[in-house]
Amino acid sequence: MMRILNLLCTFLFVVTSLTAHAAVVIQVDIDGLDDGVLTYSPNFSFGGDTTSASQSAASTAVGLTGGDSIFGGNGVVSPDTYVYSYTPGTDGNNYTPAAGTALNNDGDVSTGVLAGGTAVYNVYATWPFSSNVSGGLTSYTLTDGASNLFSVSVDQVNTGNEWVFLGAATLDQSKTYQLIQQAGANTFVSMRAAGVLFDAKAVPEPSGFLVAVLGGTILMVRRRRA
Repeated sequence: MMRILNLLCTFLFVVTSLTAHAAVVIQVDIDGLDDGVLTYSPNFSFGGDTTSASQSAASTAVGLTGGDSIFGGNGVVSPDTYVYSYTPGTDGNNYTPAAGTALNNDGDVSTGVLAGGTAVYNVYATWPFSSNVSGGLTSYTLTDGASNLFSVSVDQVNTGNEWVFLGAATLDQSKTYQLIQQAGANTFVSMRAAGVLFDAKAVPEPSGFLVAVLGGTILMVRRRRA
């Protein structure tokens, strides 16, 4: 009986952790200062033949810490490219919004589900509001290295300072994923970026399963005592 109770306590702990409020934000500049100095996140890098970008003002999207944003790049042969890497089981979570926190003006809200495990994740991007992005549509592709989970093109003109929904995909906690951002054309302000957000979607309510486990446990104990 004691062993069964210990197992139930462990299960309750897991259930409680799943209902915690946490997501993960990968911010380009992690020094927390809108000061013209870029301290790149270890989860951010450039791709293609892009090796640098220009600094710009911070985005005011919820969950950011105030670091600078970037725009453009020095890509020549390939499109200006920014890359965000996320391994759920390793990177876990770093942002704790309450469930229902507004992420944008389109009605998207935080789920309140703990990030870091295998789950379906909503993926968002943000940049400072701007009317001068001139590289055409900005593309975002989520890949696991073997295949693309989704790809979408976004118009960054006259939008920003909020989390723009890109897509949703099932992520394995042990795999590393890359969200690749590319400009349509390599103009001076080809695209903008401040960060991306991975927000785990709601999981099925575990209470029904818990009731079933408790019921089976009680029945088993009664049979042993009979």
